[in-house]
Amino acid sequence: MSDSNNTLKNNPDKTGLDYNTIDIPVRIAVYDNMKSIPRVVDLKFDDITSFINQTTQETYNLSHNAGGRIPFTIIKEIIENLIHADFKEIIITILDNGNHIIISDQGPGIEDKEKAFLPGFTSATKKMKEYIRGVGSGFPIVKETITFSGGSIDVKDNIKRGAVISLKLESSDIKSQPGDLSSNIPGEPEPGADFKPPADGLDKPSFISLSERQKKTLFVILELEEAGPSTIARELNLSLSTSYRELVQLEKIKFLITGKSGKRKLSKKGTKYLEYYSNNI
Repeated sequence: MSDSNNTLKNNPDKTGLDYNTIDIPVRIAVYDNMKSIPRVVDLKFDDITSFINQTTQETYNLSHNAGGRIPFTIIKEIIENLIHADFKEIIITILDNGNHIIISDQGPGIEDKEKAFLPGFTSATKKMKEYIRGVGSGFPIVKETITFSGGSIDVKDNIKRGAVISLKLESSDIKSQPGDLSSNIPGEPEPGADFKPPADGLDKPSFISLSERQKKTLFVILELEEAGPSTIARELNLSLSTSYRELVQLEKIKFLITGKSGKRKLSKKGTKYLEYYSNNI
């Protein structure tokens, strides 16, 4: 997590990470409460791709098993950003029932923290771009998504060197936003209302009101089997925050569920809705 320029160590005129002899230890501390010592999980990797994928998955699993709701995509963005820190002394701390994740390192640090949150500002080298996008989109995406969810991201300097990134969501349910379900009429049932068996004995929704955007989101996931906010944003030409909001709402009414990968997929209720909708349009 650094805004300084990092290059390969095998260049004698520069300092940085030696991608040829990579060794990445990671320590994850999970606090059940602040009155007891944390449970500690140690991981070790010898290639960057495995580090990014497995560390993200382990952090996601540990936080969500504790009751947390921080999305997989947000965690992965911050984990990927550790390439700027040369993966030095990585500590991941999970607090507040999984809703507070702190990721610290002892890399070069982030010199200009304000620019780090602006699209396009990046110190990614050619070598780094083999593993990450490197276009300066990581922090802006994380900030927009977690802020929309009622949470926050905070960046501070570590004690001597490096950076500390704090991701935090409130323990209460994700805040709803005006216009989330634009087709609703005041006084009518919530979208995704429980199915009511009709006289013919077949389960079909007696009242379900979804916006066209939400219907399109469901059909995209039906086609792709699973998808995250970035995929929905790309397929439907939406902003990341809008696609994330729609996924959250559709999961809230039990039309979607979150898979092990952190992406959303159709639930049985969502599949039933699409079958009914397709047969009645």
